[in-house]
Amino acid sequence: MIPVLDNALVPALPASYAVFRGADYEHSRAHTSRVLTPYKRVTEVQGLESDLDVAVVGPVSLVHGQHRGGEVHIQLTDPLSYYDVNLALAGTNFLECEGERLRLGRRTGAVISPRMRARMHLSERYRQMHVRIETAALQRNLERMLGRPVNRTVRFQVRMDLTAPAVVSWVRLVGLLVQDLHSPTGLSRGDGAESWADFLISGLLRAQPHNYSSALAGPDVSPAVPPRIKRVVDLIETQPASDLSLARLVEEAGVTARSLQRDFRQFLGTSPLRYVEQVRLAHAHRDLAARSGATVTEIAYRWGFGHVSRFAASYQRQYGVTPSQTLRGAAPGRGG
Repeated sequence: MIPVLDNALVPALPASYAVFRGADYEHSRAHTSRVLTPYKRVTEVQGLESDLDVAVVGPVSLVHGQHRGGEVHIQLTDPLSYYDVNLALAGTNFLECEGERLRLGRRTGAVISPRMRARMHLSERYRQMHVRIETAALQRNLERMLGRPVNRTVRFQVRMDLTAPAVVSWVRLVGLLVQDLHSPTGLSRGDGAESWADFLISGLLRAQPHNYSSALAGPDVSPAVPPRIKRVVDLIETQPASDLSLARLVEEAGVTARSLQRDFRQFLGTSPLRYVEQVRLAHAHRDLAARSGATVTEIAYRWGFGHVSRFAASYQRQYGVTPSQTLRGAAPGRGG
């Protein structure tokens, strides 16, 4: 029998993690936007009250919220910079994201990936658990699982089937983490936080479909990439700091620019120049994290970025922190 998604499967966080109780809309929006993405209310609701609890477990945050006093229709004003798993514990959420319209409830959840935007229509007395996962942590975990660098942003399927066996196991794991947080000597505290986070992240990568799922399943199920695209990819990955203009890539492939763009979209889910940027960012990220003594500017130029400011902006979109923060070993910020 498939377990029902509710507070029996994923209990509420301990009272010690409360951020506020009975807050009005403006107070709720201001505080919630600091741990999730900023949003605005589409329709006015008088007398709305909200509660919020937040538990940070390494690069994973559990954000439990509920409201009373009417339905709420909101729109995210910024694209996400992290991964957000949405679980409805009571009531429903009519979610619009990436052209999909989903009814989140006991059988359906959602995973919103970085750079996505969403609108939500929350029912009266809606209760939800957000599982926020920092982008850099998810990428590190996937690289460890694949045994190679990840050069594209991981994009999950938005719809999460809460009846799928692997997803059921993952949701149970979220519930176990919440239960562990209720214990003052729980394994999720102190040094155990990173282990819990890694387990959650690797479990999500196995349970929920995404653009690297076939690679995780093994080479036998990966789609065949045409030789012309493989030549370009090999050039990018072996010579990332060289001239990788679109003209150079087109020459390597032996096709028109339009054909190359189309093939990259079809087989790799991105554009040729975006692929170049992702490979270069991955190399820069490893050099920054190694803290070898090189400056941000030196590392940017080393990997083919001609404009340091543009490099910094792209890096922050990809990893959720600035290059300087990675160089200092600083943790990602908690804001949206």
